[in-house]
Amino acid sequence: MTRPPTDRAEDHLAGRWVGDWVQRLVRLFSLIVLVGALGFGFKACHQLPPGPRLTAAQMQQLARVARSVIDVGVSGQRTEPASSPAVDSVTVSDPVFVSVYRPDSRRPRPPVVGRWEPTENTPTLPATRAVFLAASEAADLLAHSRHRDLGRSIVKVDLAGPVQSVWLQSDWYLRLVLDPGRDGLRAERGEQKSWFLPSWGVERGGTLRGAHESLEEVADGRGSAKLSRFRTTSFVEAPGNNRVVHHLYRGNVLLGPPSVANVHAALVEAGRYLARMVDRDGRYCYEYRPEGDRCAPGYNLLRHAGTTYSLFQLHRYAREPAMLGAAERATEWLRRRVRAVHGDASRAFLLEGDKAKLGAVGLTLIALVEREKDVGDGRDRQLMTRLASFVISQQREDGYFQSYFAWKPGIAVPERDSIYYPGEALLGLVRLHGIDPQPRYLHAARLAAEFLVKRRWRWAGVEVYVPPDAWLAQALSELDAVAPADWLRDYAYEIFGITEMSMLRADEGAPLDLAGGPASGFGFPRVTPAGSRTEGTGEIWRMARRRGERERAGRVRDIAVQSARFQLNQQYRPENSYFLPNPRRARGGFRGSPVHGEVRIDYVQHNVSGLLIVLEMLEEAGG
Repeated sequence: MTRPPTDRAEDHLAGRWVGDWVQRLVRLFSLIVLVGALGFGFKACHQLPPGPRLTAAQMQQLARVARSVIDVGVSGQRTEPASSPAVDSVTVSDPVFVSVYRPDSRRPRPPVVGRWEPTENTPTLPATRAVFLAASEAADLLAHSRHRDLGRSIVKVDLAGPVQSVWLQSDWYLRLVLDPGRDGLRAERGEQKSWFLPSWGVERGGTLRGAHESLEEVADGRGSAKLSRFRTTSFVEAPGNNRVVHHLYRGNVLLGPPSVANVHAALVEAGRYLARMVDRDGRYCYEYRPEGDRCAPGYNLLRHAGTTYSLFQLHRYAREPAMLGAAERATEWLRRRVRAVHGDASRAFLLEGDKAKLGAVGLTLIALVEREKDVGDGRDRQLMTRLASFVISQQREDGYFQSYFAWKPGIAVPERDSIYYPGEALLGLVRLHGIDPQPRYLHAARLAAEFLVKRRWRWAGVEVYVPPDAWLAQALSELDAVAPADWLRDYAYEIFGITEMSMLRADEGAPLDLAGGPASGFGFPRVTPAGSRTEGTGEIWRMARRRGERERAGRVRDIAVQSARFQLNQQYRPENSYFLPNPRRARGGFRGSPVHGEVRIDYVQHNVSGLLIVLEMLEEAGG
């Protein structure tokens, strides 16, 4: 049967519209590639020589020299460094810095920094002697300060490499050529010099503003002093009495490959962090700013629910009572936000301000199911049924979920839909079906999955977008376990393909601390998408194993383990918290990125939920 001309015309117009957009996307992609190539070209032309290469033994010895000078020097005494074959042959001809950090203070304090610089009469020195002189200056500064208690102090040593002049002093140029945390800045005017050490780019938030403020004593406003860049070989003492020394890379102490031991430690510390961050009312310290030891304002109900889900996961794993107590308080906070649908008490939603969001119901459902698996007292069975009924009532006949609910007359509902709310709601239904196998939950879940997979991002039969939606990936994989279908599997693998394609890799030139992270344009990879993608990837791995697809499972596992290495390096541990005023409070939290130190509760949630599956992978492999 021949179709009417009007239909063919509509197809032609739709195809031309899609074609136009494809051309625009190709042009945009080409422009991004060109700009990226220019950016990397600039970076390549501005590569800096590193500081002196040192062995672990040499770092250990130089740190001991600095420590002994500082411990004795605050009383005004001096002890000449002992001879050491490990470092006697090392000489330096660039500045050396010795910094003393004093954590566990009541307020943030900058480190005390002593330095040695070469002069015309002394262009080079043995490294031991240079460290001695820099540490002596730091000791003098401490001796004249009010804070002379060195009981918990930590010493860091930086040996600079050659400086390289900055061509332009504008902010846009500095942002283009500076590598925060690895590049330092020197301002020079006449005989006066001021230094901004590379690690300060991490310690002070990775911003140019922090560098300008640090250098203003010489720069006297931007552009009035000569700027140069430099890198250092940097190492720091670990806290405690054993004085182990760690090499620093971008102000961080990097871990080795993920192992059962270090993933286990990360999970336990993350659970303890979250437990500390729940107050008596059940509210989290939503965003912790460790550099100032304070909680930032703001809150988000969805992230509260997701974090509570992960806290129950962590209690099931670690069985620490503090985790369960905190999770129970956080759950009670959620219960207080439940509202019945007007005129229908069989349906319930959660209210945040004046908004009723599908995602809030989906994530609360996930949290309550996890609580039931952990506690098993049946307390929330009726509430879960009411929440599920609300989710189903938000669904159209074609499977589409409405993201927002007009819970009373006059409430404005956003016109846009959320990318992630449908996946969260779908996963909630699938997991509830796992403990309460009502056919209506499975029917609604399958209908929603068909819409999200086969219709949501398709125009004129063309799939134009696959979102890296970890909630949806988990839902599809778990739905496939209950009602197997190749289209569920195939779309889950498409989501994995986005994760695999966008990952930064060491064998493609990614820096040590960024490898395994998700590409983020010209910015640093963020820990939240890394963790959430590992959540989805982990469930896809389980699906591949369940289906007997061993080669695929191995490939998925490899990506998850690479991501886990990046994730673990963003967690605060004693050895990489040397610059924080309250390291014990920050311990176990996952910071936003290698150069952004804030810890938000969803950063922790996504990372621990993914790492729990990575641990399963490592245990299976005997690692």
